[in-house]
This record gives sequence, structure tokens and C-alpha cells, in this order.
Amino acid sequence: MSESSFNAGATPADDIAADAEQRQRWLFAVADQLRLDGRGQAALRVLAVEIAANDRGERHRALLLGRLAQIAALEPPSIALAGLRESLNQRLDAPSRATLLAVIATIAARTGHPDADALLREAGTAHATSGDRSSARHLALGRAARALSHGDLPGAHAVLTAMDPDARAARRDATPVRAEGILVQLGLGRHQDARTATGQAFDDTTSSGTPFSGTLTALDCLRMVAVGELPEAAALAATRLGSDSLNISQETRALLVTVIAEVHHRRGDHHAARAVLRACLARRRWPDSTVWTPALCVAVRDPDLSEPSSLLDSIVADLHRSVRSLLPVPQFGPRLVRVAVAAGDTQAARRVTELVALVATRTPVPLWQALADQTRGLLDRDPDALRSAIAGLRTTTAWPALADALLDLANNPRLHPTEAWDAAHEAAALYARIGAPGDQATADRRCAELAATPRRRSSADESPRTGIDALTPAEERVAEMLAAGATKKEAAGHLFVSFHTVDTQLRSIYHKLGINNRMQLVRAWDRYKSIIG
Repeated sequence: MSESSFNAGATPADDIAADAEQRQRWLFAVADQLRLDGRGQAALRVLAVEIAANDRGERHRALLLGRLAQIAALEPPSIALAGLRESLNQRLDAPSRATLLAVIATIAARTGHPDADALLREAGTAHATSGDRSSARHLALGRAARALSHGDLPGAHAVLTAMDPDARAARRDATPVRAEGILVQLGLGRHQDARTATGQAFDDTTSSGTPFSGTLTALDCLRMVAVGELPEAAALAATRLGSDSLNISQETRALLVTVIAEVHHRRGDHHAARAVLRACLARRRWPDSTVWTPALCVAVRDPDLSEPSSLLDSIVADLHRSVRSLLPVPQFGPRLVRVAVAAGDTQAARRVTELVALVATRTPVPLWQALADQTRGLLDRDPDALRSAIAGLRTTTAWPALADALLDLANNPRLHPTEAWDAAHEAAALYARIGAPGDQATADRRCAELAATPRRRSSADESPRTGIDALTPAEERVAEMLAAGATKKEAAGHLFVSFHTVDTQLRSIYHKLGINNRMQLVRAWDRYKSIIG
């Protein structure tokens, strides 16, 4: 069939629809080109003018609003806020205005803007009056973002759950809501749930090819960093950063840089970490600085990269506006306190400790209670608080945070050298397990220091502990159960710890007892029981 004969069968309605689709493609291409030319505000203005002049129906308006929200997500917060506020000057219909207000309120809430509450109230009023599904979705994002900025993860979870039902059609229509929900799950320490939700979001057809697909990748990388899947995290982050850099928001780029640098540092490749991080050290004014706070939480551990005190000032100032950056990676809060204490900046250490405690109060889950104990233990040099943190972290899947807490305990000056050696040894084993040879070397050096000091004896006349006596109380409990015939899985369930914790402790037990298998453990434990009667 020729083109002329095919077109002869087209109706006027078909021609109008084709013209509308062609104009839409042209508008989107113009907006995208303006954004790539560094004219984000102009891109938002073009779309807002078209929304105001829209005479092509609800579907066209929804597509325009969706693209406007995508471009706003790709821009730095300052440009997005300025462009969206300018767009409000157009003669928008009530639903479009409600959506635009909700998008503005969301950006303000994420960055800790002082007007966030007022903007959310205004957006809520506009939505109640004449909003639609689009404004409802963005309003939910704004309210969840405000809860997250205060560390109220349960509150954010409740808002997002109400807006993101299980219906698959609803999931396809709310990828940004899904991404925010994954961030909440990471903050709550529900890493397996976050992994499942990320997979479901990627299965939704509308997730691919949008700025939000990059956000999903970054969140999955953060999950891997949180649970200790370090090589996988770095590989995925580097691939995403290099494959679609034009369609990645600054926030996503910052998170991917954070992941890559964190893994480099933990693996001991500090030069590579510095090369990645140097670009993020450029001075940025608020609110754009908040985007890069996670990367600065990595940079602050390297005094050769920048003066820690200057970075701490910037980080703490932005965290007081919004604690969002502390939520997905458990080790960030304690790290900031550790660096501040080492730098003699007691004020910064206290302020971060208070922020972590605030999150723990508003989000009373084992992960945040443990992190609050850890930061307090670092600030006050309190070994009991660090022990409590370790006990809490053992109930989570945050292995890097647990290893860091064990090393913190090993470095505590008030700790008996024998217990300190045990903690450093377990930290080294855990670092080895997660693929962090740089951190493992640090823990091994601490073990060597403690082994070399004569203070490892409890008194001048006491010999160093050997055999069963060398086991920590937690290791004794594991040894007793395994010697009695329990599997590692059964021991983990009975002791309320993870399988990986039992596995790590078993390796330490074998090392301390000089044995290699379960049968030798049974014999050693039987001898011990016969001695103590």
C-alpha cells in the first residue's frame, strides 16, 4: 500500500491526533535541548507555557506535567525552584497549578527549605480544592520528604504506602513514589525489602529511560554499600555513571560518586577515591550543596583530600536543615562523629550525635537505636555504649556498620586490651568478608598493636587467655550451640542474630582454638565442660 493510499483513509480526527503527537515530540525535544545547553529554567518555562495554552485534553496535560517534573528533577535545586516558581506566573488551570505547587514543595522539603511547611500547606489547599492524581502523587512525595528531613521514617513510610498500593498499574504510574519508598526502606534497615522493591520498580515499563531509573540504580547501589556487597556496588555505579550521564540528575550523580568513592576507600585505594571525589568538593551554596552531602560524608574520612573541619562545617549545617543524607547508609552518622572527635571538634561531634539520637527517637528501630549508641559511645568514649551498639547491629544486615563499631570498640582507651583485641580481630574478619581489604588492614594493625603490648595480660601474674577462655561471651554461646549439634542457621535463629554473624563468629572460634572443623569443636567443648564440672 502506497503512502498516498494509506493517508487517504485517515480521518480528520486522526490528523489532529498526529499533529498533537508531533507537536508534543517537538516540545519535548526543545525542552531537552535547552536543558542540555544549561538553560534549565528556560526548559521549564517552555513546558509551562504549553501547559497554560493546552487545548488538547487531559492526556496531553498529564504528559507535559510529567516531563516538567522530570526536568525539574534533573536540575540543581536552585534552578528547579526558580524555574518552577516562574512557571506559576502562567495562566494555569487549577489541577496544573496544584501539581506545580506540590513539586515546588517537594524540592523545598528535600533540601530543608525554611518555607517547606508553608509551601506544603499551600499545595495541600490547592489539591483539596481542585487537584487530581498528579498533584496527589507529588503532594505525597512532598509530605514524605518533609518527614524524612526530620528523621521520621515511619511517618514517611505511612504516607508513601497510602499513595503506592500494590496494584501494578498504580506502581507503573508512580516510579518517583516507589524510589522514595525504597529510600525509606533503606533507612529502616529493611534491606531485603528494598532489594525486592527495586526489582519490581525496574520491571515496570515506565521506569526505564527516565531520570528516575537512574535514581533506582543509585538506591540499589546504596543498599549494597549498606550490607557490604562492595564490589557489586562499585561496578554497578560506575556502569550507570558512564552509560547515561546526560539523563542523570545531580542527586543521582552524587549518590553514584558516593558509592564508588566509599568502596575505593574501604578497599584501600585512596588515590582512586580522591580522583572521584575532588569534583564534589567545589564550594556550592545551599540548597545545591545538600545534593552532595552524601559524597562529603565519604570525603571527610580522608584528611589528604581536604581539611576535615571545613567539610564538617558544611555537612553539619546542611544536616541540620535535613537529615535525609544520613538515612540510607548506616555508617555515615558514626563516621562524622569519629572524624569530628579525631579533629578535636567536639561541637560538631555533639551536633551529629544529637541528630542521630533524634532520628532514633522518631524511628525506634534496632538499626537507629544502635547507631545512636555508637555515636554516643564515640563522643563520650563509653565502651558500654559501643557494646550496646554492636549488640544492636548484630540484629541487622548492616555489616560494614557492625565492623566499624567493632573497630571503634577496639580503639576505645577504656577497654581491656584482651577485649579490644577480640573486637579488632572480629572487625578484621568481617571486613575481609565484605571485601574491604583497606579497612581490614587497619583492623589487623590494631590487632598487632594490642598483641604487642604487655597490658594484654589482666595482671602481672596472669597469662594471656587461651583456648575456650579466649572466646568472647557471644562466641561462647555460638560454640556451645554448634558443639551440641545445632546448625549455623538454627544458632542464628535461637540467638537472634544473622546467619552471617554466626559464620563470622565461628571463623573466629576456629582461629582462637586452633581448630579447623566442627568435630574438633565438639571435642574441645567436651574437654572444657569436663574441666568445669
